[in-house]
Amino acid sequence: MSKFSDIKKDFPIFERDINGKKLTYLDSGATSQKPNSVIDKMNDIYKFNNANVHRGTYVLSSETTHEYESVRYKLQSFLNASESDEIIFTKGTTEALNFLANSIANKFMGEGDEIILSEIEHHANIIPWQMVAEKYKLTINYVKVNDDFSLDLDDLSSKLSSKTKVVSIVGESNLSGMLPDIKEINNLVRSNSDALLIIDGAQLVPHRKVDVQDLGIDFLVFSGHKMLGPTGIGVVWGKKELLNSLDPVYGGGDMIEEVHYDKATWAPVPHKFEAGTPPYVEAIGLGAAVDYLENLGMSEVEKHSDELREYGRKVLLDIDGVNVIHAEQDIAGCTFGMYVDGVHAADLSLMLDTHGVAVRAGHHCVQPFHRKLGIDATIRSTAYIYNDKEDIDTLKSALISSVEMLR
Repeated sequence: MSKFSDIKKDFPIFERDINGKKLTYLDSGATSQKPNSVIDKMNDIYKFNNANVHRGTYVLSSETTHEYESVRYKLQSFLNASESDEIIFTKGTTEALNFLANSIANKFMGEGDEIILSEIEHHANIIPWQMVAEKYKLTINYVKVNDDFSLDLDDLSSKLSSKTKVVSIVGESNLSGMLPDIKEINNLVRSNSDALLIIDGAQLVPHRKVDVQDLGIDFLVFSGHKMLGPTGIGVVWGKKELLNSLDPVYGGGDMIEEVHYDKATWAPVPHKFEAGTPPYVEAIGLGAAVDYLENLGMSEVEKHSDELREYGRKVLLDIDGVNVIHAEQDIAGCTFGMYVDGVHAADLSLMLDTHGVAVRAGHHCVQPFHRKLGIDATIRSTAYIYNDKEDIDTLKSALISSVEMLR
């Protein structure tokens, strides 16, 4: 029996009915559902161990600090990082990219330097770079996306130069499921520039096995809430030597070594980047999520995603009147953007909800790429470990019924 065949029982939300129908949750691109093990772990900390971490000499603080810091070791193993100190906790991917953009631009960039992004980036990987570009008089270039939603690597190669200081690319598209060839991108960046390579792993890390050393990248960012963990927690992984060279963006709390009235010195990595009281309960919840995923095995999670994606392609591409935005690669994420000519995405999403089907409507924080396609909004279906072929079939049936009603 497959590890995924009876997995919904671990997620209490699937005990709910929505509009009198069994919940079919296909919005994991926005946030994942949480298993009992994550919910129970966080509740136990609040009920039995809760105390602020670090510098507390009493039992509760020592216990919570141990739980909190142990998550770095779990993530070190999960990502195959060289050291646990390479794991920096943030509030999420968005804060992680803002931190990197500000710290890198301040330390390594000057007027006329260039940043390379792609046309299909999430706003969180565009706006922070726009903000520092304006502040430091930098230039942003965008790698083209081909008609099959793959990245144009020839275009990337042509844009790389000695002026390129940062390449920041999505690891898995939250609109089309596109999976760029990160190792090939890394080879191009190293061969044609001295740029730092950052991967936005918000969609990638929950769904696929990631080995940061094998990929050869410099930084990886991701969010806990998209990989079974709670909201309010994210991660920056970075090479230790690079983290040591960067300055903190936020000040206060345990990020200091010594403070004087006229100056201060910083704590070692990772704590110099974690100002104030950290989201320690959320980090511990993320640790429980990592345990759950590791118990399944990320290679099995990846296989499950690939199988659902292939089934979804066969089922969804066959629906009359529904246009599907999906990567045409052999391997891609199980995400499908969809739209119906003459029907607004919000109306379509509301109709699907009457069938108990939860999908997201809008531009999914990829507004410039929607504009490039000439589309105002789409609905988006993203499957995860708790989804199965029956959920895809339900989506198809609900789409057919909804389109008939709305046209």
